[in-house]
Amino acid sequence: MDIPSDIDAVLKRMLEHDRDFAEQSVLAPEDETYLNSLIASVRGGRRAVLIVEDAEEHLRYMFSNATRAEAVTMLGKVVEATGRRLADGDD
Repeated sequence: MDIPSDIDAVLKRMLEHDRDFAEQSVLAPEDETYLNSLIASVRGGRRAVLIVEDAEEHLRYMFSNATRAEAVTMLGKVVEATGRRLADGDD
């Protein structure tokens, strides 16, 4: 494996790439605000399940501050609440 001679330059390029990616968000400003509030809640110790589908349609997920059983319970609550809203005509 090749080791770069200037590791600082490599780290800078990686950080710049991450910053460029974040600046190119496709989220609406209110969605950005909502997402940031959710992240703050997780950082504050709230339980969370984060699911992201990547470009190859693979699911990436993370359980934060929760066991697998707690995560499954949370997902069940989401499905139930969504079902109720759909039944009430709230899209």
